[in-house]
Amino acid sequence: MLIKPEIDTLEQRERITNLKEALFAEERSASVKQVNIITSIYKTYRSLPRNIKHAVALYDSLKGIEIRIATDDLIVGNRTPSIRAGAVSPKPALRRAGKESEPLPMRRQDRYDIRQEDIKEFRRNILPFWRGKTLEDMLDVVLGEELSSIGMLSRTNPPDSSQGHISTNTAEWLKFGPAGLREMAFANEKASFDNADFYEGVAISLDGACIFMKRYADLARDMAVTADNPKELLEIARICDKLSGQPPETFHEAVQSVWFLYIILHMESNASSFSPGRMDQYLYPYYRGDLRAGRLTSADALELVQCLFLKFNQIVYMKSSPNNGFIAGFPICFNITVGGQDYTGSDAVNDLSYILLRAKELLLLPQPHLSAMLHNKSPEHFLTRYAQVVGKDDGTPQSSSDDAVVPAQ
Repeated sequence: MLIKPEIDTLEQRERITNLKEALFAEERSASVKQVNIITSIYKTYRSLPRNIKHAVALYDSLKGIEIRIATDDLIVGNRTPSIRAGAVSPKPALRRAGKESEPLPMRRQDRYDIRQEDIKEFRRNILPFWRGKTLEDMLDVVLGEELSSIGMLSRTNPPDSSQGHISTNTAEWLKFGPAGLREMAFANEKASFDNADFYEGVAISLDGACIFMKRYADLARDMAVTADNPKELLEIARICDKLSGQPPETFHEAVQSVWFLYIILHMESNASSFSPGRMDQYLYPYYRGDLRAGRLTSADALELVQCLFLKFNQIVYMKSSPNNGFIAGFPICFNITVGGQDYTGSDAVNDLSYILLRAKELLLLPQPHLSAMLHNKSPEHFLTRYAQVVGKDDGTPQSSSDDAVVPAQ
């Protein structure tokens, strides 16, 4: 498909401006909703294998966490009831969380509101149960003196938060959907003796993912009953219903499916640095198909991409005071890559590459990080647009040379 230069001048729609304003209007808060669910599961099912307990805790979180759909949302979902809420995860460490729950709203930077009743619940029921069971506690037993001796380094790489740094196979998620992947896990569980527990855990988690999507469909339908303009809510309901049982077929469905994947990943581990990767490649077939069918314009695609980018900014990473002294600003580090080459070595830049650049240029928000894969056949116009976005943005766009990296792999 020929590159459309008019993509570079597409304007931001009023919906996006409203959603961006709403993003910063809501105060950051600390959420103990999921940690309560996780703790309840670990108390109830003490004898289950560890991975099954973990899967059941995720299943119950996806089934029970409070959900909401905001005005103007086209892409829905979050890991906490409120946006920009810091979630507490029990398994890495809780000692510092216990000490810092009271001063969270008053610390020097990266403040969070927290309700007094949540502090009481946290100290009464959560901290006592997890004492001696966290990663931090285990490290203290094995490496306590060594960790203390390296002081500053252990504070920049602390055990009080999970670490992601994962580039997920988003294309496979889109190809099969959670229901398809769940059936594959069931089949592998029956066929495997040594790894049956692993596949059982995967199937439980994916079953929770399907339920999570279905809950958003039900909520959108309920909201449509009293909405002034129910059409958008009914379309959201249709999409979420479909994604709970089938892979996406349209661009809107695919973008929503991508977002559900990253919510669930964060609910599973409360970590940072999950990379959606080459979004202009795996989403391009859906974009191209919708354009050809007349279901979508480039401006519509830009709006959906910006809705997704805004969602990336709704997840924040609540770090301890010593750690956010080194890494401040609620970093969550989603990374999206544009450009590069295809499997034949031909240039892979397409219309969607430019839409992603334009979305980042218009929003000027920290998330997602944007990276470009460059090579000696990269179009001059792509290089120009990438340089323009780098110049306007916060410095997060990065580049790598395929000419050096690909032969080295």
